[in-house]
Amino acid sequence: MNGWVLYEGSDTNWEKQVVEVEGSTYLHDNRWANNLNSLGWEVCRWNYKQGDESIAFLQGFLKHYPLGIGVLWFPDWIVGDYELGRDMTSFLKKSLSLRFLIVRMRSHHQNNNQELAILKQSFRCALNPFDSGMTMHLDLSVSPEKLHQGLSKNWKRNLKRSKRLSYEVIEIKDADTVVRLYSEMGEVKKMKEFFSRRQITSLMDSYKDKLIIIGARTPDGKVQAIRGAIIRGGQAIDIFAAANAFSRKNYLTYGLCWELVNRCKSLECDCYDFNGVDPENNIGVYNFKKGTGANLVKTLGEFEWSNSNFLNFVINRFSHR
Repeated sequence: MNGWVLYEGSDTNWEKQVVEVEGSTYLHDNRWANNLNSLGWEVCRWNYKQGDESIAFLQGFLKHYPLGIGVLWFPDWIVGDYELGRDMTSFLKKSLSLRFLIVRMRSHHQNNNQELAILKQSFRCALNPFDSGMTMHLDLSVSPEKLHQGLSKNWKRNLKRSKRLSYEVIEIKDADTVVRLYSEMGEVKKMKEFFSRRQITSLMDSYKDKLIIIGARTPDGKVQAIRGAIIRGGQAIDIFAAANAFSRKNYLTYGLCWELVNRCKSLECDCYDFNGVDPENNIGVYNFKKGTGANLVKTLGEFEWSNSNFLNFVINRFSHR
């Protein structure tokens, strides 16, 4: 019998099978599951069986609430053919045996009409998405010279400015430094908390050797900025970026970003995913990432479904970017 079933294998087999399917991302891996599990989410997995073979996989994260309510979050959608996801919402509700279910999902596939039409048969576009649905990819397969040539004039100028100050680039292994810099950046930008200590610690514990974090340390011994990326196969995914006022004034973010990009290239990554941009609401970060020569990529984005209009309204009312 063909169809979706609850995954009953080991973490090791999950990782082995998922990695072999084209289109899988770090959000489908065990490390991401460990990360969200440590933050209070229950890991839920399904696979699509075709005879004795599993040809598609789905990893989601569930939180239970009173009265049989569940919120199910998919940070990325199916690994495999999206055609297999038709009428998926009915299956999920039955599989989880919940009275009320709210599903939010994001697809990182590049925007295309065929898969969009499939998704819209079960979901609607999220009324209040968590992000813009856009990112930027920098091609690292080119020569170092061509990579540098791809920088904008402003980026090259600011990269030179970053080298006027005496500092060294060091590897960051402690969460305290990352937490401190996010706190200092939040004070400068008057922004809400982006990463909590718990989230930072969870990411660092989950990814360990698959996470590169570097910092710019000045002669006084203080780390003024950090930047980090998850390494998965031939791709690097931007995950941490925080700098204080001193770093911004002295353009250290440019030197640090350039160093990280080149380190990822030396590890044989052929793409650096800047992991989200918002040209409308955060033009400064967008211009910074664009200046590296990265290309804008529009993904399919976020979708939602619920069998309770009231609960769906509540989720959208209290969730925001």
